[in-house]
Amino acid sequence: MPTENRTAELHLPRRVIGGRGAALFLADLCAGQGWRRVFVVSDAGVEGAGLLGRVRAPLEAAGLLAGWSTAVPAEPPLDAVDALAARIVASGADALVGLGGGSVMDATKVAAVVAAHGGAAADLVGIGRAGRRGLPTVLVPTTAGTGSEATRVAILTDTHQGTKLGVVDPVLLPDVAVVDAALTDSLPALVTAAAGMDALVHAIEAFTARVATPLARGLALESARGIGGALERVCSHPDDTAARDTMAWAAHLAGMAFSNSSCCAVHALALPLGGRCHLPHGVITGTFVGAMVRFNGPVAAADHALLATALGWGPLDPPAFAQRLDQLAESIGLTAVLRATVVPAGVLPALAREAVSQSPARVGGGCGGDLRVGSRAGAVTAGPGPDPRAWPIPG
Repeated sequence: MPTENRTAELHLPRRVIGGRGAALFLADLCAGQGWRRVFVVSDAGVEGAGLLGRVRAPLEAAGLLAGWSTAVPAEPPLDAVDALAARIVASGADALVGLGGGSVMDATKVAAVVAAHGGAAADLVGIGRAGRRGLPTVLVPTTAGTGSEATRVAILTDTHQGTKLGVVDPVLLPDVAVVDAALTDSLPALVTAAAGMDALVHAIEAFTARVATPLARGLALESARGIGGALERVCSHPDDTAARDTMAWAAHLAGMAFSNSSCCAVHALALPLGGRCHLPHGVITGTFVGAMVRFNGPVAAADHALLATALGWGPLDPPAFAQRLDQLAESIGLTAVLRATVVPAGVLPALAREAVSQSPARVGGGCGGDLRVGSRAGAVTAGPGPDPRAWPIPG
């Protein structure tokens, strides 16, 4: 661990309820909190899988349902979040349930603030610009990967610029996170693989970031222990509920880890490509992470060995660790998706410039300070310096 004196501010969900079937008791949870008009945010995929009905029906039976929306698109645009906030206001809701993947949960977090205080989602982009908590939120992930239910980060899309933007503020942390692996049982294979690999990248980057806190490093290692034994298993045996349970908790821990540390080069590279080509985020991060490990090997060997050991792969050196990560991405089908994507050579310089310009507010970093391309031991840096509104942790 670094020896210099650092001041850290830790951010965690206010309350976490976990376990298979936990989402079935949302009506009791909301009533117990004193909420009387609950608006449910979801998307068409979640509704089509039958998951929205599981949550909506008990709320309606209890007389708590104020309304619902399945109009949240993937990579939610700023204007879609504004439209969602307007529907929430019109419903007279006093609390929100966000049921879905990262896009739904991110949209819910930002819409809760806009609905409560007015303005627009674009006003909140950056670090610490929300300022006040919005409507109470319960976030219920239906994938095991983004960890959004555990973070103070929301990633939105500027469709005019073709870029992804971050809203980073502790007020986005949910009042309650509900981790119910049963909601992931019917996930398609590619979604399971991409989400799980993204969770692993969260853990790796949170552990090696130069601004990593002791809490983040411990959470990241525990997340890696779970993912190492469960990700390949759940991809090859999707009906293995024990593996799905492990992945749900591991993804949640990884979310808490990077919210108390930072994402690094993999996310800086992934966001411009995802914004332009609309590839699943986990496909990009999962196939790029091996390259980051190779690049950072000279200054991160000790950290990589600890991560590899936690994953159950033994204390690998950086080249072997990178190769094993590449093999994992290949074995669960992510590499084939990336190879099938055509990226015109002419856009590569722009993608590179956008990647280098990324800051924590854009890549979902939990800490202030400039984006770290390498590990805590030493690194190339990119982006602006520390933001005084964020964590006062020197690079």
